[in-house]
Amino acid sequence: MIKKKVKLKRILAVFTIISFVILQSCEDVVDQIYENKQEQNTVSPYQGNYTGTYTGDVSRNLIINVSEKGTIEITRNTLNSSESYLTGFINASFNTTNRAPSGFILIGNLNSKMGTWEMGSLKGNWTVKKN
Repeated sequence: MIKKKVKLKRILAVFTIISFVILQSCEDVVDQIYENKQEQNTVSPYQGNYTGTYTGDVSRNLIINVSEKGTIEITRNTLNSSESYLTGFINASFNTTNRAPSGFILIGNLNSKMGTWEMGSLKGNWTVKKN
């Protein structure tokens, strides 16, 4: 009789622990789903089309398109064509890990709507305005 009670208490303790772990895991899954939904519903405050120029060692026109979700397409005009690349934000600043195929990159942010640019040994400044 005593062995049965001890065995029953052990089974109950194991069941309680397993139930707690399962409930905690379910709560984590629900929290993650909620966070993902919130991210999907977020609209970038910088959404829109910006036009301007980049000047310095080379000077041309510049277009920045920010999608609703914050994806950024940067297009720079060259002498005979144009070149685009995609990047993102870290706060209002451009994510400086992405570059155009030529190595062109904007450094700065859309709060000030200005910054610097680099492409190999060439460099300069850029400014845009929101359309």
